[in-house]
Amino acid sequence: MIIRTARAEEAARLAPYLPVTHAVLDGDRLTGGLSLIETRPGVRDLSIWVIPEERRRGVASKAVRTLTEQADGRLEMVTDVADVVSQRVALNAGFTREAVRRGSGPAAGGRPDEIVWAWLPGDPPGPAARLFPDLAGGELRDGEVSVRPQGPADVDDLLALMNLPDVRARAASSHERSRAEVARRCEHAASEWLAGNRADFTIRVNGEFAGDIGLYNEVWSRSAMLGYSMLPAFRRQGVVTRAVRLVSAWAFEIGVQRLAAGTAPDNTASQRVLEKAGFIREGVQWSRMDGPDGTRVDDVVYVLLP
Repeated sequence: MIIRTARAEEAARLAPYLPVTHAVLDGDRLTGGLSLIETRPGVRDLSIWVIPEERRRGVASKAVRTLTEQADGRLEMVTDVADVVSQRVALNAGFTREAVRRGSGPAAGGRPDEIVWAWLPGDPPGPAARLFPDLAGGELRDGEVSVRPQGPADVDDLLALMNLPDVRARAASSHERSRAEVARRCEHAASEWLAGNRADFTIRVNGEFAGDIGLYNEVWSRSAMLGYSMLPAFRRQGVVTRAVRLVSAWAFEIGVQRLAAGTAPDNTASQRVLEKAGFIREGVQWSRMDGPDGTRVDDVVYVLLP
């Protein structure tokens, strides 16, 4: 991989996509371009574009890693929150996710949220460690029951599920969800997974949407919380218990040391699910959450250890 100041013909070829300052070459073949612009002393903003036929070959990650080996100051990358490919490039090159800038994207894109990534001299070489690895085969499966990472295609199913009256009544926030709110959640799901903040799944039976389940990380204590909800047609069939077992086993495989789940005191169905999945009742947190009628609700805590 060679990175050098772009020649006029290279800059012209890539100009429709990026204001190129550097060319990325594999031998003599142009594979992409970099924009490296100093925004303030010692800080440079980095963007990369790869020629379509050169994609899926690791060109972007190799180019950015090569650049970090030569850099003597702070490098910044800004990625659209839905642009998972660029986020993987940043992680593969050893960048650290620093912040989410709300509504800072281009107006033509509807002002999407953007993520700021940074690399400093002395940072470990990439790839950066990830708390949530990718799933082998893209899912966890127990026979006909599977759980798959949530994404934009799940908006309508999740909207219908989350607005069921009994699901809303049991949720941490009982307001009616708008389609825009659920679409935002689904659009951000892959980014939250890469950040290690939360892993949101859909539950499926023979490929049909049945519910959702999420793992919410508490990094400092190597603990996580589990939450789930199901469509009425799939309840009382053992489906959610199997989903809880799948996600719990995966959580322990990736290093979680304590898994907790909370239920309302009168939600005996959810308590049975957790007990069948091996969780043990730990105690009650009094007045833990707002209830749907404006009162405070206790939370019965169940815990599973490796």
